[in-house]
Amino acid sequence: MANNHEEAANVMAFDALYTTNQIQKLKVLLPYIEPSMQKNMAVYIKYMELQYTMHYVRRHPFQISGCSISDSQKPDLQSLCLQLSLYSSPEEIRQLEQFRNMLQTMETVQEMSQTLSALQEIFPDMAASSPFEGNASNEPDSGSGITGPGSFSMMDMLMNMLSPEQKEMFEMFQQQNLEP
Repeated sequence: MANNHEEAANVMAFDALYTTNQIQKLKVLLPYIEPSMQKNMAVYIKYMELQYTMHYVRRHPFQISGCSISDSQKPDLQSLCLQLSLYSSPEEIRQLEQFRNMLQTMETVQEMSQTLSALQEIFPDMAASSPFEGNASNEPDSGSGITGPGSFSMMDMLMNMLSPEQKEMFEMFQQQNLEP
C-alpha cells in the first residue's frame, strides 16, 4: 500500500511542477460550478496547464531533476510494470503481469546459468553441458551429467528447482540459442 502511495506521489509531483496555484484553485472550484459549465471549465483548465507547461519548458530547457535514470543505472522493468498497472485497464494489467513473469523467468534462467558455470568451475570433472551450448555433438544431453556410476546431472538438479512455467520458458530460450 505504501508503494502505491509513493507512485501516486510521483504523479502528483509531476502535475504540481506543471501547474500554478491559480490553476489548482480552478480545479478545486470545478465541482461547485454550474453543471452545464463544468465541461467548458475543464477544457479551459487543461488549456491553461498546456500554456503554462509550454512556457515553463521554454524558460527551463534543462532536464527535470529525478525524471530520468543515469546511463549506468539499469531500469527496473518489474517496478515499472507495477507503476503502470496503477493506471491500466484489467487487460493491460494482465499483459503487464505476463511481462513481469517473463522477466522473472529470464532472471531465473540467468541465475541458473551462472550457478551452473560456477559449479562447473568448482567441480571441473562434471560433464554437464551448459544449458545454452549443448554437448560437442550438438545432441541433447543423455542426462548422465557426471561420468561414473551413481552420478547425477547438475542441470537436472537445477531444472527440478523451476516451476513448470519456468521450465517451459527455459526450454524455449535453450531451443532459440541452439538454432543456427
